[in-house]
Amino acid sequence: MRGEHIHHGYWITPNDTKEKAQVQLIELLLERSGFKSGSKVLDVGCGIGGTSRFLAKNYGCHVTGVTISGRQVELAKKITLEASKEEQVPENGIMRLGDGSVQFIELDAEKMGEYFVTGDKVETFDYVWISEAMSHFPNKQLFFENAAKLLNPGGKLMVADWFKNAGLTEAQFKADISPIEGRHSREI
Repeated sequence: MRGEHIHHGYWITPNDTKEKAQVQLIELLLERSGFKSGSKVLDVGCGIGGTSRFLAKNYGCHVTGVTISGRQVELAKKITLEASKEEQVPENGIMRLGDGSVQFIELDAEKMGEYFVTGDKVETFDYVWISEAMSHFPNKQLFFENAAKLLNPGGKLMVADWFKNAGLTEAQFKADISPIEGRHSREI
């Protein structure tokens, strides 16, 4: 396993480790968004739950992490269970971490607008957080519509992702994109 997080990082110094840079990226997003501790957060494309756990443990947030990968949900629950010191995952799936809590759901993000709606009631969040997952969605407009539907009034969408500029020169493409395009993280 590659550690708590499976997203890129934000290097402040050349000596920063990958792990430190990953946390620094989270902290940069928190700072720039005016993030409030104790918030209710939807972590879309949560991977193995590193950011979800970080927000629950360090900021007292109540986080719901969603990922399309059942294996990632299994690993996220296992790692969180170890961090929470609980004997087993509670029946409701919500595990306490510090003053916060976290739960993980296997869910296609394109269906989140339906999943969090029961009758006339919509479960809403203070923040919808998405790090390096949106670029994989075939219908980005649907993601934005769903995020807007699930945000509390005044809630914030927090996005960290990278996209290939359609106007890249051949030289830029060869230097910057070719080395990484086509490589996909192996299923964890």
